[in-house]
Amino acid sequence: MLVFVAAMISGSINSVAGGGALVTFPTLIWLGVPSITANATNTFAVWPGTIASAWGYRRELRGADPRVYALIVPSVIGAVTGAVLLDRTPAVVFDRLVLATCINFVAAAYFAFAGLVIWSDALVMAAGAVAGGVGGATIARRIGRAAVRRIVVVIGFTMALSLMLRL
Repeated sequence: MLVFVAAMISGSINSVAGGGALVTFPTLIWLGVPSITANATNTFAVWPGTIASAWGYRRELRGADPRVYALIVPSVIGAVTGAVLLDRTPAVVFDRLVLATCINFVAAAYFAFAGLVIWSDALVMAAGAVAGGVGGATIARRIGRAAVRRIVVVIGFTMALSLMLRL
C-alpha cells in the first residue's frame, strides 16, 4: 500500500512539474531495496504515469509545436546511455550520485529486460502512478500553477532532504 500511495503522489507531481521520483525512489530505499534496483524499479513503475499524464493533458497537447518531435532521437539516445550506465555503475558509486533519475520508456524497458525490476512493487507503483498522473492533471488545473509550484517545491525539498539525511 505504501508504494502505491508514494507512486500516486509521484504521478501527481510528475504530471505537473516532474520530480516525482523524489517521493518514490526514497520510499523504495526506506523499504530496504538496494539503490540501483530501487532506481530501476522506480523508472519502470512510474513510466505509465507519464503516459497517463499526457492523456490528462491531451487538450493542451493538441496545440504543441511539432518541432518537439525532433527531441525524440536525442531522448532515446540519452535514455539508453543512462540505463546502461546505471546497470554498469557499482552501487557504492551510484549511492553517492543520487538526487537525479531518468524516467522514460527506453530506460524502463532496459531495466525490465536486464532483470533489475522488482515486479511486485513495480506493478503496484505503476497503478499508483497512473492514478496520480490523471488525478494530478485534474487537481493542478483546479488549484493553479502558483499553488502547484509551491507544493512541488515543498515535497521535493522534504524528500530530498530526508533521503540525504538517510544516506
